[in-house]
Amino acid sequence: MGRVFLALDPEGRTVALKQLHPSISYDDGMRERLRREVAAMRRIRSPRVAQLIDADLDVVPPYLVTGYVQGRTLHDVVKSDGPLRGDRLRRIARGVAEALVAIHAAGHVHRDLKPANVMVVDDDPVVIDFGIAQEHDATRITQDGGAIGTLGYMAPEVLEGGTAGPPADIFAWGATVAYAATGRPAFGGGGVQAVALRTYRGAADLDGVPDELRPLLSAALAPAAEGRPDANTVLAAMAAPAGPTSFVPAYAAPAPPAAPVRRNGRKRSAIVIPLSAVAMVAVVILAIVTLRPNGKGSPKPPAATRTVVTSQPRPSYREPIANWGPGQKFQKFLEANNGKRVYILADLDEAIVPEDGQGQPYDESHAEDGAAFTLWTSCADKLAEGEEPTSDKCLAILVDIQPESSAWSGLSWVHGAYKIQGNFEIAEGAVHQGVAPFTLKPAPAA
Repeated sequence: MGRVFLALDPEGRTVALKQLHPSISYDDGMRERLRREVAAMRRIRSPRVAQLIDADLDVVPPYLVTGYVQGRTLHDVVKSDGPLRGDRLRRIARGVAEALVAIHAAGHVHRDLKPANVMVVDDDPVVIDFGIAQEHDATRITQDGGAIGTLGYMAPEVLEGGTAGPPADIFAWGATVAYAATGRPAFGGGGVQAVALRTYRGAADLDGVPDELRPLLSAALAPAAEGRPDANTVLAAMAAPAGPTSFVPAYAAPAPPAAPVRRNGRKRSAIVIPLSAVAMVAVVILAIVTLRPNGKGSPKPPAATRTVVTSQPRPSYREPIANWGPGQKFQKFLEANNGKRVYILADLDEAIVPEDGQGQPYDESHAEDGAAFTLWTSCADKLAEGEEPTSDKCLAILVDIQPESSAWSGLSWVHGAYKIQGNFEIAEGAVHQGVAPFTLKPAPAA
């Protein structure tokens, strides 16, 4: 977003001065985001939100000034002191909820709530950094068309390119409080693909969260936005005499999908069926019309002839999948068929290592966890010899293969290489930190 300086105003007060980097000062989109920040912060009045003091958007570079919050970030507090307990944890959870009530009442969303954007002053929180705040009923503005936020605290609907409304802030509240209570991210670590996969599926790790908070956090971290409580409900639960134990979810948590039956824990061998063989099986056998006498001795009229209409062939991809050039080609195929059903039969290059939903190397015997892998497509600068690509320098796509259906379709180890085979429905998500996510959901063959 920009740079932040510690400064003194004309009255001698210590302030935080934020400005856009000079190289992007003339970016209209970035300036518009800064204007929204100013409008949001001028309307919000809460001791739980950093106060706006001044702003000038017509100078180069434009800047704004907020009161300097003397304290440590929640991230640093937990890292130094360990997970919070008792009254310390409740004050953080309640105070951040108070901030969200004020923000949402002004018609805005924060969009990047996380432990690093919560300052702790005398055990009370103050929410900072409205650099990406936006009116939730206005036109969505992002940089390079991507989602804005921090992975692990972004709600699933934001990762998928949907609107970041107040429910997305509630999701971030749940993830932030879970971090404060456990000392670790709610959706774990590992690669981008593993964290995104766990977020999509609502697989939050709440082990270590006090029992009194767990129902409220579980509801806040619901994958579906409509299943989360609003900020007023969260605050009321935290402020109730009985504490958050009085919270009753408005929606029952959906039951997890039944795990596929394993075949004695052994890996399944792939069955590769040529498409031509499938076409041969699709032969329509017409019913034999049988004549039999009726009550008057006359033959029964033959059944009406049915007309069979065959569907058009699906788009298919049958080339090896690898980093760089092949990765760009596969990305174009996915983008061109977003929302469509396709057939894929392709080998993965040995440099691509699939992972399961826990960020571990993919094991076909645990296919109910699904699989995901990252393809690097291009880099802004040439990598040094032996340098590994990262999202700081390079662009990539994340391919998430959903758990298998009853019909075999997914990722398997065949003849010494991983192979994707099956019919899938493609769903494209929002670009985040240079990574474009795509979901492959197994689909019926017809």
